[in-house]
Amino acid sequence: MKFLNRGSFAMLDLQAIKKEFLDIYSAIQHLDEDIILHGQIDTFGHHFDRLNVLAAMDVDDEMAEELRRDRDLHAVLGKVAHLKRINGLRLEIEAVGTIINSDDPWREVQRFVYYPNYLELARMEYHGAGLGPGDLVVFLGSGPLPLSLISLCQRYGISGIGIEQDPRYAVISERLLMTLDLDGSIRIIQGNHYALPLADACSLIMVGADARPKDEIFAHLASTLPDHARISYRIYEKGLRRLLDTHATISLPAGLEEYARVRPDPPVNNTSVFVIKRSLE
Repeated sequence: MKFLNRGSFAMLDLQAIKKEFLDIYSAIQHLDEDIILHGQIDTFGHHFDRLNVLAAMDVDDEMAEELRRDRDLHAVLGKVAHLKRINGLRLEIEAVGTIINSDDPWREVQRFVYYPNYLELARMEYHGAGLGPGDLVVFLGSGPLPLSLISLCQRYGISGIGIEQDPRYAVISERLLMTLDLDGSIRIIQGNHYALPLADACSLIMVGADARPKDEIFAHLASTLPDHARISYRIYEKGLRRLLDTHATISLPAGLEEYARVRPDPPVNNTSVFVIKRSLE
């Protein structure tokens, strides 16, 4: 597939992008979560590589919105986004195994393909939330490889609690933290958003990109968190990645108010959104 230069709005560009999305969908639509997590990656991995290249295209907002409104694409993007998330989970699980079994685990952390992104996200979260050394951060949906907490801990002296719903991922992330000698700074709780608020006083609750369902999570936080509690979440606003972010637009319930957005610099693509709990009185 050959695209025209950035900024061109020729119909050929739009049609080429649309065709690539639809071709990828046709190639991966039959995959289920078990195949992606445990199957032979050489039979389908290159399709996700194609998807990552496509998502990384820095197209103009007008073109991205025109593609979002396309009925053919709208019907498949949710499925494509879901399968892409499962493939990302596979990458994390494989990375955890490599780190745990390495004679130099920190070297393997630094080799993880998205590690530079997480360092930049940590900077965005640290300054956007006004955090300081020794503050406690809670991450909802921390997954098997809690790199957000690891990056904040290592770079800024933050302590963390990860909340992970899947007991398998909670167990392997605990083992990972022990391997990295971070189990004294970061602990994992197996549970979901109903575990919040915790007895521990925390400076920020981070809602992970894969934490679901977003509406239910934010409604619970709005009804249970104390006034002035701070929350952050991440969205994609740039280029074609926004087409694969089904939660880019979140309607915050009464009591939660957005107070800041920190937009990314390369290599990061996520915008960090910061929210505060306000009294309804």
